[in-house]
Amino acid sequence: MYLKMAERNLRRHILRSTLALLGIIIGVMTISSLGILGSALKHKVLENFEGLADFVLVYPNPEEGYFYFTKRDVDSLKKLRYTVIPISLKTDLVYIRGENKKSYAKIYGIRKDQIRYLNLETQGRLKDTKVYVDSFFARSHDLEVGDRIVLRNTSFRIAGIYNSSFFIISPNSIILSQKTYRRFYGDNYSLLMVYVKDRGEIEKVKREIERIMNKKERKVIVQSMDKILKSIGDVVDKLSLFLMGIGGISLLVAGVGIGNVMLMSTVERTREIGIMKSIGASKRDILMLFLCESLILGVIGSVLGVLLSLILSYLVVHYLLNSYITLEGLVYSLLGFLFGVGISVVASLYPAYKAANLDPVKALKSE
Repeated sequence: MYLKMAERNLRRHILRSTLALLGIIIGVMTISSLGILGSALKHKVLENFEGLADFVLVYPNPEEGYFYFTKRDVDSLKKLRYTVIPISLKTDLVYIRGENKKSYAKIYGIRKDQIRYLNLETQGRLKDTKVYVDSFFARSHDLEVGDRIVLRNTSFRIAGIYNSSFFIISPNSIILSQKTYRRFYGDNYSLLMVYVKDRGEIEKVKREIERIMNKKERKVIVQSMDKILKSIGDVVDKLSLFLMGIGGISLLVAGVGIGNVMLMSTVERTREIGIMKSIGASKRDILMLFLCESLILGVIGSVLGVLLSLILSYLVVHYLLNSYITLEGLVYSLLGFLFGVGISVVASLYPAYKAANLDPVKALKSE
């Protein structure tokens, strides 16, 4: 009975009800969309770096005067019986053959048989006479597989193009075989990566590396990629919550709009409320009627807001992030729906209370 009467009352003021609905729709859509997009972004970022979570990274400690590793350091870590991947790094001037261009780039040296551990997803095989180039460097200079660059007066053909991993291989970079790098720049290593197949052993491996390398002084800094990835996930989560908080503000504004609609309805329907009370309607009946009206607005607005957010989020996630909506993202939709309905009901409590406590005599005398 209450729902039917509430529906009738909302239809009588269709424009005002529609404006209140729009506020709820926009607020719920904002909260839900930002939650879904944040979840999808987190999933995509962690997916891109997932293959690196099996590594322990060992850096020289510059505070103690160490800037490079030597072959002796590499041999020391090989005692652990894990795969040790030494990576060399220099910055040098690169010439783009046939384009009369030159540009500085970071030059990495990596053993050919260990390239596969980095998951660079390049098609061609690295050789001593070929190079891999980063996608940023390739786009900047209109390079494709098969083109040539000149480094240290030596011409190299591009065997493959890779996407940088940021934590290991930087953007605007080129990869040489370790043999070719050594010929140009000597025998030095800027980073040692230790591949640990069983992630449960990562902490043990870190302690062993500390024991071997930092006997007398803190010669190295040891980090595990799984901790770095966890930190990234935490940052994305906090960013998503912050953006959802902004969306929540818009929903609170919508709640104020609903409260205003209910107050106006109370004033306009004062005589009607007086008649209802004179024929036996109780305070509870009036209260339930107003709450049902706000509940209908909240449910319809929240459902439409969630549906629109799912459509918008799907388009962004699928076409821009090349990913998919996660189960965690759908939870944000549910939270947006509940928040929208809750705000609608809470915003109508005072107007409903005021309507329920109107003096029937004074209400009947009003025009």
